[in-house]
Amino acid sequence: MTLSTRPDIPRGDRELSRRPARLGRLGPLLFLVHAGWMLPFAAAGTLIPAIMTEIDPDRKVALYGTLATTGSLASMIATIVIGTLSDRTRSRLGKRNPWIASGGVVLAIAATTMSFTSNFPLLVALWITFQVGLAVVLAPLFAVLPDRVAPSNLGKASAVIGFGQLVAQSLGSVVAGALITVPREGLRWLPWLIAVTAVLFVLLAPEADNRNEPREKGSARALLRSFIPPRDRDFLLALIGRFLLLMSFMSVLLYQLFVLTDYIGIGVGEAGRVIATGGVVMAVSSGAATVLSGPLSDRLGRRKPIVITASLIFAAAETPLVLSHSLTAFYTFLGVGGFAYGIYIAVDQALLADVLPNGDDRAKDMGILNIANTGPQVLAPIVSGLVVTAVGYRSVFVIAIALALASALVLLPLRRVR
Repeated sequence: MTLSTRPDIPRGDRELSRRPARLGRLGPLLFLVHAGWMLPFAAAGTLIPAIMTEIDPDRKVALYGTLATTGSLASMIATIVIGTLSDRTRSRLGKRNPWIASGGVVLAIAATTMSFTSNFPLLVALWITFQVGLAVVLAPLFAVLPDRVAPSNLGKASAVIGFGQLVAQSLGSVVAGALITVPREGLRWLPWLIAVTAVLFVLLAPEADNRNEPREKGSARALLRSFIPPRDRDFLLALIGRFLLLMSFMSVLLYQLFVLTDYIGIGVGEAGRVIATGGVVMAVSSGAATVLSGPLSDRLGRRKPIVITASLIFAAAETPLVLSHSLTAFYTFLGVGGFAYGIYIAVDQALLADVLPNGDDRAKDMGILNIANTGPQVLAPIVSGLVVTAVGYRSVFVIAIALALASALVLLPLRRVR
């Protein structure tokens, strides 16, 4: 009788025994697939506002807020639904890979179609489709970490994922800056990178046949229950802490084009060059932090102090924008904030994996935790848009500082994570 079928061995122990001691080929593939989805997504954060400016310069903030909010709401719902379905999927290709391979094609088709229209309701519908397609990729992809990586390697794997996302996010800013005057060209072709890297990941990191694995019977009621977070204190604290920190960062980053043109006072063309240069600044600072922080967390066996430190540095990074309307303040935000983001993202996925309460619902629970990715994209455009309209950009930066500090305070009481 094989280890995987022996009933006398607890399921958790059997799963740990199947996770390799080294990352091996999975490490580079995690880097590739996470970089592959982040680069087009990061570029879209600049290209979409540029398209809104083309459509209606006077209503660009309102249009962008509506588009971002509806897409992100759809993404939050889809992430939990797809995560739940992935946990219960049984196939020859496993429970994650079939979803990962299909979502990229859907979103790429939606983005390409967006590049050919200026009809705003159609753009909203297509952006919702894009976000749902991305959720089909990401909900099962985030579960790969707790599924297939040994606890002793979670920090390294999280650093690999974080480094891929950071490099791609910075390159996305460079690419978007270069395409700022022709944003539709970028939206037309860049998202196909997600489809290509997702398919490569599935082909080169095959998942075991799981058709004989038992599963909970599916029902509409069970699907609705999946939207309820686990009643677990550490899980909820990690969710709130992540949400607050990313809300702080997104409140500024998602509006960087408008911050440059409306707050600092430069033209769209120059703003594109600044965003491209800022992408390089952020890549260098965040990349250095990521390479150091992930392995350090494994060596020390500690995640919480590293993530809290990142929150405090975030708050410091956003302070110069409150004090100055200058490009120096903007570059300082990207450089110091990028360093903080690098520290955070290198350890964050490992911290989230450490607080999962139930091995049977990993994709669903990781999907709920990763609402902290999409939630700020829903609220940041709304909150920042309202605040900018009422009292200006400086108040947005003050709120962002407060959110970063609140994130540090929320993470302090975590018990299962040192």
